[in-house]
Amino acid sequence: MNDGILFYWFMWIGWVVTTFLIKKNPFRNAVIFILLPGIVMSGYNIPFTLGTVNAAFLYFLIIGLVHVIRSTGELHYFLTVSFIIGVSYAVLQIFALYDPAKLFIDKKYLLIIFLAAVLFLISKRNIDLFYIPLIGIFIGDSLYQLLIFRLTGYLEIGSLFVLDLLASTTMILFCMVILVDMFKKLRRVSYKKVNPAKPI
Repeated sequence: MNDGILFYWFMWIGWVVTTFLIKKNPFRNAVIFILLPGIVMSGYNIPFTLGTVNAAFLYFLIIGLVHVIRSTGELHYFLTVSFIIGVSYAVLQIFALYDPAKLFIDKKYLLIIFLAAVLFLISKRNIDLFYIPLIGIFIGDSLYQLLIFRLTGYLEIGSLFVLDLLASTTMILFCMVILVDMFKKLRRVSYKKVNPAKPI
């Protein structure tokens, strides 16, 4: 599978669903504002001295940082969780680079599943699941690129491969949040239907 396919599929699906199936409200407008510029900017790379950084990847980082700044009382929490995600990403990438024979499934899918599981376990609120990856994966990819710089001689931060990871992880987390909320509602409904035994 070519890099970038998952990113464009999930981003366009998200934009179409949000634009045409969700009622107009501030949340809908915010999602459209995030998705559409991300799709447009993904085709552009910003050059710097040692390499390039994808414009969409940088845009997503800024969105994540804005969310962190708005949550002023939890800066330590966001930094810790983002650092955990970044280090986990870099370690898995290095492991796959030096010993790929021990990976039973494709590296991309292993990273997606692992990052989604870690994020789901360590995030406090559902909304954080969609902002922490924007920072954590940026940290992880930057760290990984710096570690292999001596091998490649070039930094490519935010390749289409990484954008695939970001979009796929976010989509999995979105589905997990929906499923958890659905099970909670079903449990509440079934609990209400059970009538307590009347005292004799």
